[in-house]
Amino acid sequence: MVTDKARDKARDATGIPDAAPSPSGGPPPWTLPAVTFALTVLLAWAAWAKVAQQWAGIAGGAALIALLGWAAATGRAADQMTTAAARAGLAVVLGWAGLAKATEPPALQELAVESYQLLPEGLITPVGVGLPILEIVLAALLLAGFATRFSGALSGLLMVVFIVGIASAWARGLKIDCGCFGGGGQIDDPPYLGEIMRDLGFLALAAWVAAWPPGRFALDRKIGLYQD
Repeated sequence: MVTDKARDKARDATGIPDAAPSPSGGPPPWTLPAVTFALTVLLAWAAWAKVAQQWAGIAGGAALIALLGWAAATGRAADQMTTAAARAGLAVVLGWAGLAKATEPPALQELAVESYQLLPEGLITPVGVGLPILEIVLAALLLAGFATRFSGALSGLLMVVFIVGIASAWARGLKIDCGCFGGGGQIDDPPYLGEIMRDLGFLALAAWVAAWPPGRFALDRKIGLYQD
C-alpha cells in the first residue's frame, strides 16, 4: 500500500503534480483529456478532408469552447493531463495544416494568401512560404512541451490572425477557400461560420496551454524551464 508520504516523495522527485481528483460520481479523470484530444483531431480531419466543414466546425468548435470553459470553471485546470492533451491536439492541428501547405506547389501556397486580398504583392510569397514553416515549428514545440507558455500564446495569436482574415473575407463578400489545411482560391460556397467557430475552438486550446502550462510529459519540466 502506497502511503501519502511515499506518494508525495515520488511526486516531488518527478516534478509532476497529481492529476486533479475526479468529483464524487463524476467521469473518470482521463475523460476530459481524451475527449479534448479526440475532438481536436476530428476537427482537423474534417477541415483537411473538407467533409461537412460548416456543421463540423460549428458543432466541434462550440463543443471545445464549452468543454474547456466548463473544465476551467469547475477547477479542473490543475489536471496537467488536460494541458498535455490540449498541447498534443494543437500540435496535430498546426503540424497537419503546416505539412498540408508545405507539400503543395509554391504557386498554390501563394494563391491561398493572395485570395484574401489583404497583403501587398511583396509579402504574398514570404507569407505563403513562411506560414507552413511557422506552423510546423509551433507544432514541434507544443508536442515536446518546450517553451510551452510562449508556444501556446503564439499559437493563439496565429488563430486570431486566421479568424480575422476569414471574417474579413466574409465581410467583403469574397468567396474563397480559407487555405487553412491546404488549397485556396475561389469556391462557390465557403463555410466561413464553420471555419471561424473551428478556429475559436483551437484558440481555446491555445489559451488553455498558455494559461496552465506545461502539462505532463513536457520538456520544460525536464530541463527546469518550468516549475510548479
